[in-house]
Amino acid sequence: MLIDAVLQDALAQVQPAVVDLLQELVRCRSLGADAPGTAEALDVLTRYLQRAGIDVGVSRSAGGVPTLRARIQGARPGANILLQGHIDVVPVDVGWRRDPFAAVIEDGELHGRGACDMKAGLACFAGVMAALRAANALDQGSVTLLVDVDEETGSDRGLIPYIAEHGLADYDWAICAEPTGLRPYLGNRGLLWIRVTVDGVASHAGIPSAGRNPIPVAAEVIRCLPQDPGPAGPYGIPASALTVTTLTAGTVVNSIADKAVLTIDRRLVPGESPAEVFGDIDRAVRAVAERHSDFGISTEVTKTWPPCLVDETSPLAQAARSATEMISGATTFGFDEACNDASFLSAGGVPTVIWGPGDPDLAHTSQEKVVVADVSRAMQMYVLAIAQLKSVRQQRI
Repeated sequence: MLIDAVLQDALAQVQPAVVDLLQELVRCRSLGADAPGTAEALDVLTRYLQRAGIDVGVSRSAGGVPTLRARIQGARPGANILLQGHIDVVPVDVGWRRDPFAAVIEDGELHGRGACDMKAGLACFAGVMAALRAANALDQGSVTLLVDVDEETGSDRGLIPYIAEHGLADYDWAICAEPTGLRPYLGNRGLLWIRVTVDGVASHAGIPSAGRNPIPVAAEVIRCLPQDPGPAGPYGIPASALTVTTLTAGTVVNSIADKAVLTIDRRLVPGESPAEVFGDIDRAVRAVAERHSDFGISTEVTKTWPPCLVDETSPLAQAARSATEMISGATTFGFDEACNDASFLSAGGVPTVIWGPGDPDLAHTSQEKVVVADVSRAMQMYVLAIAQLKSVRQQRI
């Protein structure tokens, strides 16, 4: 399937403005849901879409967190395709040789925080919608852009409440434009975050018998946690290991703390049960608690992020692969080791591919950048995939 001449011309016409849009977005310091730069970035994106004649609305969760929704509708019924991404970015780390918010273009690469994770994908989505509108090329179905603002902190205040309120039943297929080097990823790992608290009794360090030191007990908990890796993931993803990520206790060197708290990160692959994984960890902690009955020991889940995987034979996966091969040549499917919003779209019943411009290894680093030519390639790929999918409704059970 080729892009018709009218739409190809429209894509060429919007490309310079899409690069300008990407630079504007990167210059916005969208460091989380409550940052002023986040509202500024949403305004920049809204104005671009409105100038293209696209209906845009911003709704707010009960906590006041905004989510942007833009939509174009074809004249005839067809598949409803969701384009989804986040506009927030992580804080700036050390090591930047350039201003991370200057969006400088050098040697065909645009540098800056959020350039690949994932403002390039959002700019491409906006450009695709503008081109489809300008060429009047969406003859059936619909294309919707959904943008949240707190993915980097777990999506608890933005996308998850939005889905709970509005649902996703209207959508057949989704594309999440996290950076994948324009290789279609069919899913991502999930995670289980667990906090273990060991309650002791504070005392002067010079009189340790007057207290109960929780730190040695916390160390025993760590030694007794399940160490066997979980099952291997698909598409070359290694088994998920359990990682103890923090251990906090007292604040001064001459006092025994009243409690010690450790946190656990356990990544999940498709097919694993979060409840079963937690059960294994909880049993190990309770075994330590039985040996130290004079300490209070508790275990709680602080975050569950489900893994997801779309069938590689699905129309969505095949459309993504076909479009990628047409623009960039032969490709293979990939899988994301990290977590992203595709999990929540999939859990809401919408098969989702993760597919966007930018090297995923550069996300969250001081080398973050995106190849400007990949902006054009990504838009062409998305248009081809939409053309293949617009008449294919999801077969819901």
